[in-house]
Amino acid sequence: MRTLRIIEHISLDGVIQAPGGRDEDGEGFAHGGWTAPYRSAAGAEAVVEAQGTSFDLLLGRRTYDNFAAYWPNAGNGPIANGLNAATKYVATHRPDTLAWGPAEDLGADVVAGVRRVKSEDGPDLIV
Repeated sequence: MRTLRIIEHISLDGVIQAPGGRDEDGEGFAHGGWTAPYRSAAGAEAVVEAQGTSFDLLLGRRTYDNFAAYWPNAGNGPIANGLNAATKYVATHRPDTLAWGPAEDLGADVVAGVRRVKSEDGPDLIV
């Protein structure tokens, strides 16, 4: 059985926002991505350590689309390489458009899909 891990990026003042330099969430947040320019090398190392070297991803469709727009083109590095290599299990009604692979939809019953994937052998699942 796989372990389900949740990794959240949060600033010291409690902001949880997409870390890139644009309004990735589409919410019109004027300061989206403000933490990225201030991340230290030690902060990046902490992210790499937290995600580990072998994992799969459990994603909603919106996060999958945001990641797919960025990570395949991010270049060579431990974070990008890990995310690109991971199997992406996606809660979606559009499984035919999962081009950033390896990817698999969780099916119409998302809860059953998560249970199925979690019960299989494999690396940890990161949300």
